Amino acid sequence: MMDTQTHDPIEFCPAAACAAAIVRLEGFIDHIASLHEEARMAGSPGLMAQLEAISDELILAADDARGRLAHVEAVSSAGAMAQLLAAIRDVRVRDDAEAVRAKDLEAKAIRFLASAGLYDAGFCRSLSGTKLGGRLHAPRERAPLQMSSAS
Repeated sequence: MMDTQTHDPIEFCPAAACAAAIVRLEGFIDHIASLHEEARMAGSPGLMAQLEAISDELILAADDARGRLAHVEAVSSAGAMAQLLAAIRDVRVRDDAEAVRAKDLEAKAIRFLASAGLYDAGFCRSLSGTKLGGRLHAPRERAPLQMSSAS
C-alpha cells in the first residue's frame, strides 16, 4: 500500500470530500436547469424530458452525498466547517428528516472543532442560537479558551 501525503484538506478529509461532491453535483444541477430552459424555449419536449431525468438523478446523488456527509467524521477544519454549512442548509429546508441530520452534522463538527481547540462554546452558542455546543464542550477545555481571549 503506497502512503501518500497531501496538504489539500479535500483529499484526505472524508467530510470535505463529501462536501466537494455536493458542490460539484449542485453545479451540474444548475447547468442542467439552464439547458432545460433553453430546450423549453427551443420547443424540444424530448430533450426537456431527458434533461429532467438527468436532473432528477443528480438531485438524488446530491442528497445521497448529504447523507454521507452526516455519517463521516471530519479530520480537518475544512470538513468540520462543511458539516456546519450543511447543517445550516438542512435547517433551512424545514423538513423533519433534514432537521435530525442537521443536529447530527452540527454535533460531529463541534466535536472535531472542540478536540482541535478551535471551538469557543459561548461564542458559537451566541452565534448559532443553539445550546448543543454547551453540552458537547467539556468545562476543562473552556477555561483555556476563555483565558486566551482575556489576554
